[in-house]
This record gives sequence, C-alpha cells and structure tokens, in this order.
Amino acid sequence: MMMYTYFGDAPEVILLAALSLPIMLIFVGPFARMARRRSQASRASGAATTANIEEGMSNVLAVQSLGGNEREGQRFRKASEESFRRFRIESLLKLTYQQFGSLAFLLSQVLFFVVIAGRVIDGTFTAGDYFVLNYYFFVLSATFSGMGFIYPVLQDNVAGLRRVFFLMDLPSEKTGEGIELPRISRGVEMRNVGLTYPDGRRALSDINLDARLGKIVAFVGPTGAGKTSLAYMVPAFVQPTEGTVTIDGVDLKDVSVDSLRDQVSYVFQETQLFSDSILENIRYGNADATEEEVERAARVAGAHDFIAALPDGYRTNLGTVTSKLSVGQKQRIAIARGLLRDARILILDEPTSALDPETEAYLVDALHEAAKDRLVIIIAHRLSTIANADRIYFLEDGQIREQGTHEELMAVPDGRYRRYASLQAGAG
Repeated sequence: MMMYTYFGDAPEVILLAALSLPIMLIFVGPFARMARRRSQASRASGAATTANIEEGMSNVLAVQSLGGNEREGQRFRKASEESFRRFRIESLLKLTYQQFGSLAFLLSQVLFFVVIAGRVIDGTFTAGDYFVLNYYFFVLSATFSGMGFIYPVLQDNVAGLRRVFFLMDLPSEKTGEGIELPRISRGVEMRNVGLTYPDGRRALSDINLDARLGKIVAFVGPTGAGKTSLAYMVPAFVQPTEGTVTIDGVDLKDVSVDSLRDQVSYVFQETQLFSDSILENIRYGNADATEEEVERAARVAGAHDFIAALPDGYRTNLGTVTSKLSVGQKQRIAIARGLLRDARILILDEPTSALDPETEAYLVDALHEAAKDRLVIIIAHRLSTIANADRIYFLEDGQIREQGTHEELMAVPDGRYRRYASLQAGAG
C-alpha cells in the first residue's frame, strides 16, 4: 500500500514485487511431488531399519544359538545402507530445490534493478527513491519467496502426516455404543458361525455350540484348527462374518463392548506383563482386590511360592526382574491375574503349556472350583488339562468335527479325537 501511495506512477515496480511468488513457484514447484515421494521412501526405509534392529534384539537368543550373528549383521548392513542411500537422495533433492529457489529470488532482484535503474535515468525517480524502493521490494519479494518455499516443504512433510493419518483413520471399536449387557446368567451360544479374515483366509465355518455357566468347555484340535479364533469371538475381539454369537440370548453385535469385556477375563497364550510390581500385575483387572485376595489367586495358580522367595515378594518390580523369571513363572502370574478378576467368563489359551505336572494338576482342580459360578473355556493340547472338562469341542480345518466328554469321544471307533489322543499318548 505504501509503494502504491508514494510510487503509484510506476505500477510495474509493485507488479515485480508481486511476481516474486509465481516466479518462485515456477522454479520450485516441479520439485514438490518428487520431495513427497523421496520423503516417503526415506521414512519407509528408516522404519524398515528400525524394525530390523528390534527383530534381531528381541530374538537375540535364537540368533546366538543358531550362529546367525553374521547373517543378522549383513541384514542390518543392507537395510542401513538402503536407508542411508534414500536419505542422501532426499537431502540432495532438498539442496537442489533450495538452490533453484535462490536463483528465482536473484532473478526477481535483477529484473527489479533493471526497471528501477531505467526509471532513475529517465528522471521518474531520484537516487533516494531507488534505495527506498529497493528496501520495500526486498521485504515484499522475500515474503513472497518464503511463501513459495512453503509448498515443497509441506510436501516433504506430507509423507510423515500420511503415516499419522493412516493410523488415525483405522476403524476403531465403538466400545460405548450398544446394549448394556446385564450380569451373565446363562452362557454363550453360537449358531452357524463362520469367520473369514479380510485377506480372504477362512478360519471358521458352520460353528454351533452351547457353553453354559458352571461348566468347563475345552477347545481341542491341531495347530491352525481355529481354536483361538473361536475363543476370540466371545469377548468380541473378532466379529463373525456369518451366523450369530449370543450371550444370554443377546446378539454380541448389538452389545456394548465395554459391558461385555467387563465380564470376560482372557489369559492369552503369549504372556503379557507390565513394568510394575507383581502385586499390581495380578490385580491389574481388579484394582480393588486386597492383598489377601491377590495371594489367594497366586496360590491357586501355583505362583505364591516363587513370588514369596523373591527379595521383595509381591512388591518385586517386574521391570527389573522380568527377564529372570521363567516362562512358566510368567504364565502363572498371568493365570492368577485372570482368576482374580471378577468375570463371569474365564478364557485360558494354553494355560498349562509351561507348567510342570504337579502345578498343572493343582490348577485344573482350581479351575473346577472356579467354574462353580462362571464359564471356563480352555484352549489346550495336553489331554491332562482337558480330560475332565464338561464338554470338549474337537476342531479341525475350522469346523467342529466332534463334541462330547472325554469318555464319550474316546468311545467313538476311529474317532478324530480318539486318534488325536492316541497320537499324543504315543500309541499311534
């Protein structure tokens, strides 16, 4: 406005200042798309390198025991070199468009000098006007040039934003929506249930079962039969693609996830513990539990003796000793955590895989006690764990092939469960 007020009889000066922006875009704009692609490639390669490091460190015992140190070193070297190569390309591209931007800025200054010098020579402006206009022009052109630089810089960072928005756009559970499930009084029913994962894999088909409170139900079958996928449907970790899953006659698709999971306790096959005291780990799902209740659950899970032998007992922080606990000890803590939670349905995925026979027998007896007022679902391979279950569902290829008690299934000539049990017992 000031240039127009005092030097309005030379509109080309104002026009030259305004042209700094399009000149900058003409020089720098073509690099924007390349900057986005190069930044995406560089970030992806960096993430791959980090994943390579994490994978190697988390499996360090396997690497050392199998003599894979050199191989892992080569893998890291290859991933690191690729990441550095892409980073160099990205940096070179940034340097290139910065130089082109500087060239555009200098070009606008040269054009301004030529025009203003001509106006000073023909007497339109004085020498003093030249210096004033030069100052104003520099301020305007620097501002417009900076605006021109913003576009490729934004494109460079769009790659990072794209990764963030990808996570934000992932579908989330509507945990608070739906019917509030009252306290479970009967149990779980599945009718003509099927499950196909998004990648097209068929996990389950034509599943029909009844699981009532006060019973122990076992899912048995070879690896990959669909046992865990079936158990995941009870707390709605996965939704069936066919058929219905109901609890007390209410379709789980219509139930509030929060009200459902408040009544389901799941002990996973892969033990997950937190960097906190053993006491807080066990009562993670029941924060109001007393220390006496925690100790009682630990005794049932066969964990009390080794916990009491630790320097700080139940106050021992797992963040410092978790690596020193055996797999079986971690598993017992996780089982105690599941038992302590006041849940109507207790699901245990391979709960005895790392337990010794004595502890296993003690736990099985405890589960029968726990099943008096809740439904206990066990996923297991060991016959000693499931032999006394009230009902066994034998799965194969995603379907329930046989069902009944251990005695009933063993009485079936050439039965699948009987053959499975015989193989495990070494009689096959």
